[in-house]
Amino acid sequence: MKIIQYLGVFFVGVSCLLSVNLFAQNVNIAAPNLNEVFERIDKEGQLNGRDMVGVILEADMDFFDLASSEVLPNGVTEWVLNIESSNASGLCVYFNDFHIPVGGRLFFESHENSFNTIYQEGPISASENNDHGRWASGDIPGEVIKVIYRQPSSSVGSARLGIMGVGYFVTGVSRGSDDCEVDIMCPEGDSWQCERDAVVRLRISQDGGIFYCSGAMVNNTNLDCRQLLLSAFHCADAVSGDEWAYFKVRYNYEYTECGGTVSINSHSRTGVIPLTNSDDATNQGFNGSDFLLVEVEDPIPPEWNPFYAGFDASGEAGHSGVSIHHPGGDRKKISNYSSALTSYSIGGAGSHWRVFWTATETSHGVTEGGSSGSPIFSENHQIVGTLSSGLSACVNGGAGNGTGPTQPDYYGKMSYHWDGPNPIPASHKLNIFLDPSGSGQDIIYGSYVGEGETPCGDFGACSATEVSGIALETDGFSLSPNPALDFVIVSMPVNAPLTELRIYDAQGRIVETITPSDMNDEFTLSVAGLSRGL
Repeated sequence: MKIIQYLGVFFVGVSCLLSVNLFAQNVNIAAPNLNEVFERIDKEGQLNGRDMVGVILEADMDFFDLASSEVLPNGVTEWVLNIESSNASGLCVYFNDFHIPVGGRLFFESHENSFNTIYQEGPISASENNDHGRWASGDIPGEVIKVIYRQPSSSVGSARLGIMGVGYFVTGVSRGSDDCEVDIMCPEGDSWQCERDAVVRLRISQDGGIFYCSGAMVNNTNLDCRQLLLSAFHCADAVSGDEWAYFKVRYNYEYTECGGTVSINSHSRTGVIPLTNSDDATNQGFNGSDFLLVEVEDPIPPEWNPFYAGFDASGEAGHSGVSIHHPGGDRKKISNYSSALTSYSIGGAGSHWRVFWTATETSHGVTEGGSSGSPIFSENHQIVGTLSSGLSACVNGGAGNGTGPTQPDYYGKMSYHWDGPNPIPASHKLNIFLDPSGSGQDIIYGSYVGEGETPCGDFGACSATEVSGIALETDGFSLSPNPALDFVIVSMPVNAPLTELRIYDAQGRIVETITPSDMNDEFTLSVAGLSRGL
């Protein structure tokens, strides 16, 4: 989130030294000057409104030249390399020559002795390959990241893992938000579960720095589920060239329960294609509505359950609603408003909505750095703006003088993004991309991915709301027999038909998602093929 305060232009360089211990399969990369890094973080926040969390250390090396290798008893060859940089809160790896053959598996882990549990990303498979060969790992906590590659003898071809840099995090690897924030799985989010599945965390690499923002997958009038992602221009106005290939989009990054500690269903896509933006960055912030539209490069698997949010670009203000966001890069949070949005001029005249957040059952959610680009929804569950800047904070003075829980935030209007006077040609206005057929339609509902010629036209998918288990039991929900060996009958309360059924394993991971062909009050589920403990 951009605090409205400006300083002079600055430039900070980060030096990096690389030393290699071939016998211990360890690579040690000299840590950056932390004083310089924190100085830049402060200035990025004050000048550009960006939530900077780390820097990219240059490292030109080939994984297979440095890793140890052995053939495992099952015939799989395993390569292992530890990459270390002292005092890092977390690390990630940037590849500029990335290819995994079919059957190969790549993993990233924290060091065995660093935490009570081992943090892991993977397996990364051939599905992550692309034509340009660039890819970046997720962020792993700690000052050591273990890179593991396994390939069975049956795989055809060789992997390529050329490393061009290591991301060094000084903050934001875990639990980055302040205490007042409200988890999306708290009661405040019960009516916003579809919109929850549209919101994503963005990890952006630009000008040698690593930054967090938020965004949302968004529908378009062709209803074709094109993988369009809407955010804020100030989040990425310094991204250029190859850096778009390292743009990391994280889905379903949320706790599994209100106040939880477990988030195990998230997935990421690496790389986006820039489509258009407001091009309104100035040395005084921005002079437009501050929007960015990109297309996620690789296919999003349907089992990730992405939702393409609807929008209202008519200029009608929301009277109540929410923003869903990733403050400080943390798990998904929700903030509520209960009074009408008001028009406000920050960049251009009438370019933004002003919002005041309200206290709710759980807490008093606000926004923070990393929330920028997040959508604000009206009571009709449609995006009416994207976060540009603001003064809200968990406590008075928490984000600087004049900030606090009762202070406003500012969202660039969808109507201004749509065809307003941003300093861009008419062919670059947002309506050209979200209304590609020129229908003139500026209000549309959201949808999960369906089938047919208009897979994102299933507007009725969100008429249902997730309800707590206690409420279901009280109102007539039943599951029998329980436990079951062959089948189970799911009975729903009257006038609450079953629209979707998710099966979780004992660790909370989604095993299967079922959409009944008919919205009946009773559904028979075969469990004969499922493992015990589901």
